[in-house]
Amino acid sequence: MSHSATLQARHLVNLSQNHPLPVLAKWALAFAVKLTTWDRRYRTRRALARLDAVRLKDIGITPEAARHEASKKFWRH
Repeated sequence: MSHSATLQARHLVNLSQNHPLPVLAKWALAFAVKLTTWDRRYRTRRALARLDAVRLKDIGITPEAARHEASKKFWRH
């Protein structure tokens, strides 16, 4: 999640704590957060799969670990 998206999510959480939201709004917010998390995982894993061995070494990840992480489905933690 980008820095601005993180700040927006925190702002929404603070807003909901200070002003209770209706149940449907809480569900919609939870759904939006889940979709954002899944999208971030999908994009991150796709980018990881494209890195070469030199770049993986730079970030301290073995090619095997990168393949394992990149092969996970977006809904898997």
